[in-house]
Amino acid sequence: MTEPTGIPPSDPLPASPLPPQPPPPAAPPRFGSLPPLPRKRAASFWVAIVLSIVLVLSLLSNLMLLGAVFVVAGTAQVSGTERHYSEKLVEGSGEDKVVIIDVEGIISSMRDGMLFGGRTSMCERITQQLRQAAGDSSVKAVILAVNSPGGTVTASDVICNEVRKVQAAGKKVVVHMGDLCASGGYYVSAPAEWIVASPTTITGSIGVILNTIDASELLVQKLGIREAPVKSGRYKDMGSFSRPMTDEERAILQGMIDSAYDRFVDIVANGRNGHANFSGPVEQTRAAVRKLADGRIYSAQQAAGNGLADALGYLEDAIAKAKALAGLSSAKVVRYVRPETLADLLGAGAESKLNINTGVQVELNKLLDGATPRLEYRWRPGI
Repeated sequence: MTEPTGIPPSDPLPASPLPPQPPPPAAPPRFGSLPPLPRKRAASFWVAIVLSIVLVLSLLSNLMLLGAVFVVAGTAQVSGTERHYSEKLVEGSGEDKVVIIDVEGIISSMRDGMLFGGRTSMCERITQQLRQAAGDSSVKAVILAVNSPGGTVTASDVICNEVRKVQAAGKKVVVHMGDLCASGGYYVSAPAEWIVASPTTITGSIGVILNTIDASELLVQKLGIREAPVKSGRYKDMGSFSRPMTDEERAILQGMIDSAYDRFVDIVANGRNGHANFSGPVEQTRAAVRKLADGRIYSAQQAAGNGLADALGYLEDAIAKAKALAGLSSAKVVRYVRPETLADLLGAGAESKLNINTGVQVELNKLLDGATPRLEYRWRPGI
């Protein structure tokens, strides 16, 4: 205990403020670590973004074009107008024209484009071109450049009928045979005023064929497979590959073959009557044609000798003959051409070819062509 001193206590002194303290030092970095960097997008990220945008825009534009195709195709089908072909000059000049129409490949009404239906069939194309030539007053002659093994009975007959319409319109028709002018190819050629065969042409094969397959032994004896059809009549599955053909069925089919064959002989007899070896009445010519029409093929020299062709020569010889028959000293020789449309491009290669994963590309329309049973004016040594 302290004693009082008699001195009044003084006021306490104010506390002086503390000086500002420096921030604590940062912890030293650990060994092997780096300070964080700002995050950057990889170049591949931006490439993927750009590609995605391009893909979306391309898809939208294709959908718009596809819609336009369907609108145009629908309009064309409703209008029913035929396609018009432009002319490509081959040679010559003047107002009068000689038109070359190519009949190449298997004569068929089957269209190449199967989903979009953009392309016309061979039969449609040739029919349209023949009608255009028949309706053009400046066309004085038509040359059919034929390179075909033939085809279906109906398609061949349709083209043959159009050839005769061209003649009825006052135009001359000359045929030039290429590598092959057989069966249906000769059928469409027979009405012509003159037939020129290339020196290396194969022609003839006048006749009809219906290909069927009998795989019953393989299916039943080897694989144990039996077909059990439910049918409305005894002949409904006539020509089935799963059983042998009966005599009655063969007789029915043979009757159809004979009828189509008689028509073929008549077409040739009427077309060739008065040419080369075929003089006299048509009945006499018909008998002479039957001797040649056993399905065999002929060389160009044999055809010129037996009357199926009038002369040997090349395309320029056929052009010269067409001018002479039409009484023309000069003329413009043209081919009909038509630019590919978008519908053609969509319907042609994209839909008619089937890519097998073995790397083999198969034309789907040719698979269907071989699988469809029908009467044919066609040289077809194998299936």
